[in-house]
Amino acid sequence: MGLLALAPVACLAGLALRGSGDLWPHLAAYVLPQALRDTLLLLVGVGVVASAIGVGAAWIVTAYRFPGRRLFDWALLLPLAMPTYIAAFAYLDLLHPIGPVQTTLRDLFGIVRPRDLWFPDIRSLGGCVFLLGVVLYPYVYLTTRALFLMQSANMLEAARTLGAGGVRAFARVALPLARPAIAVGVSLALMEALNDIGAAEFLGVRTLTVSIYATWVNRSSVEGAAQIALAMLAIVLALVWIERWARRRHGVAAAASAPRRA
Repeated sequence: MGLLALAPVACLAGLALRGSGDLWPHLAAYVLPQALRDTLLLLVGVGVVASAIGVGAAWIVTAYRFPGRRLFDWALLLPLAMPTYIAAFAYLDLLHPIGPVQTTLRDLFGIVRPRDLWFPDIRSLGGCVFLLGVVLYPYVYLTTRALFLMQSANMLEAARTLGAGGVRAFARVALPLARPAIAVGVSLALMEALNDIGAAEFLGVRTLTVSIYATWVNRSSVEGAAQIALAMLAIVLALVWIERWARRRHGVAAAASAPRRA
């Protein structure tokens, strides 16, 4: 089974070793630097957005009681049901200069021309970070929520009796215990963001995945595409290593009986 899993990687390496002729210097000088920069910035941004939303939402629905909590418990997973490129189309229609959001704002402030209203451009690296972050955060939410459910309320109550407030108890007790689950969820979200091509290309972000497609289709060079793919594979291996490094010496022990919920 291991050999079957390594077969595509071996095939990819074989294609890359065939060489791309005079195309590789062009790729190394003009394509890879921008693609690597945009990919790394995208991964960092998506990691921050997805972890902030996922961890915050998981803590709220597990540690607090409020009307509609059971609805949010499963509804927060719904973004995973929508492909990222469909979400990109929908957000662009909503936030376009002639879309409903900017049109309403211009009517409220009495602005006639669309160019006179400043509004963040969704077709940018920042827009792609926001879009992928709000679509992929359920990976972090799902893993972190499962670990928060395993945590006993006794630990948080002990922290409160020692003078820690609600925010400090979360930051000093609940959050460190959830680090393994957060690392797994963020890694899944980042691999999904790295794999995306539809939303990134539509929003004008030239990631490694988009560069692989463009090199293969537009330049008819499968060897050049394979060489870029090896660079992307190195990033995937780095993400796996970072995820394991973040979970080192951080085990989670649970009692045989169900813990008292926070």
